[in-house]
Amino acid sequence: MITTLLVFIASIMVLVGIHEGGHFFAARAFGVYIHEFAIGFGPKLFGIRGKETLYSFRLIPFGGYVKMAGEDRLEEDETIPHDRVLYSKPPYARALISLAGPASNLLLAFLITLIVLWATPFPILQVSERVSGSPAEQVLLFGDRILEMDGQKILALEQITAAVAASGGDAVTVLVGRDGAEFEVRITPEYVEEEDRYVLGAYFYYAAFTHEIQSIEPDSPMDRSGLQPGDRIIAVNGAPTPTFIAAQIAVDEALPANEIVLTLQRDGESLDILIPTTDQTTTDIFAGAEFAHLGISYRHAGVGEGIVLASRQFVGYIRALGDVVHGIFTRQIAAGEVFQGPVGVAKILGDGIRVSLGYFFTLLAFLSLNFGLINLVPFPALDGSRTVFALYEWARGKPIPPEREGVIHAIGFLILIGLMILITYKDIARLFQ
Repeated sequence: MITTLLVFIASIMVLVGIHEGGHFFAARAFGVYIHEFAIGFGPKLFGIRGKETLYSFRLIPFGGYVKMAGEDRLEEDETIPHDRVLYSKPPYARALISLAGPASNLLLAFLITLIVLWATPFPILQVSERVSGSPAEQVLLFGDRILEMDGQKILALEQITAAVAASGGDAVTVLVGRDGAEFEVRITPEYVEEEDRYVLGAYFYYAAFTHEIQSIEPDSPMDRSGLQPGDRIIAVNGAPTPTFIAAQIAVDEALPANEIVLTLQRDGESLDILIPTTDQTTTDIFAGAEFAHLGISYRHAGVGEGIVLASRQFVGYIRALGDVVHGIFTRQIAAGEVFQGPVGVAKILGDGIRVSLGYFFTLLAFLSLNFGLINLVPFPALDGSRTVFALYEWARGKPIPPEREGVIHAIGFLILIGLMILITYKDIARLFQ
């Protein structure tokens, strides 16, 4: 509980600090006088007075603010030069100052994603099975490590798929690792009409699993059928299965069925075992069994590869959020199941850091992205709304009455506070369900 609370407070302080820091440095760049840079709301816990700005920490850590001179168009300190008041600046400058906060959160999300990817060891993809008669079968062997394709370092399966698709049927150059040596081979993909794509005809995975059973959980399907660790599944219904993937494919092709026959090699002898498979899937049948493999090798992403992968993952995050928003508006997803208040976010972060630091920082990146995108929404009191007001004034050619803008933002702020209280109440209610 204490760990969750401390992690949550530290995370919020980072996200808020980065956000308000964006506003702060943008305002400074345009020469705006800043009264206070605050992390949190409510009573001041402590503060440090700079040359002209008070840097403070306040009691309630769920937010922060940068108090700029003339932010409400009414500046009481007459000693501040007019050209350093926020609303003396042109509308485009005020729009950029408003956008700097969300932009800082988006940049933080990307940088965290990039650092996590650079720090993450990627398992080198291996040939875990080859399709009979395919182009890959002619040049690749079971267990080959795929290091590069057409000069690009391979870190993820999507890169292989993309390289084959980009070839348009022309031969691709593959850097292969085999028995401690590296060499290049040329493979010409074949077109599969049913799938409308080019393929090499091989299965790639982080490990090349053999057909030897390494361990079996008690009372699992295979345990109940009499299989033992050390058994090798050499055939399924008579079809040879030299690898684990081949065994899976053969079982999948045999289903649905009431039973299948596994041919095993045990202590140098062959024997057949009947496996009941009524209403079973391939996943059900292999559940609880682990198979031996040829070993796993790792590598890290270089500078360029990390940036490319981080960019793809960053875009993937945005698409995921877009899918959620679309689901809410189409009523496919209940809004109450998606939105999390402080309690829900604290629990997610606390659970995340218990899994691993990499997972925690991935969650932090996703939260920073959320924070930045939400603030870009043109809802009163959010940065997106202030940006719209500034741009509207720019297009209109004259300022908006400050009283009207102030009332709109005040109403928006009250609505946001109300939503936060409601979401927090639901968060707490979930804890007792």
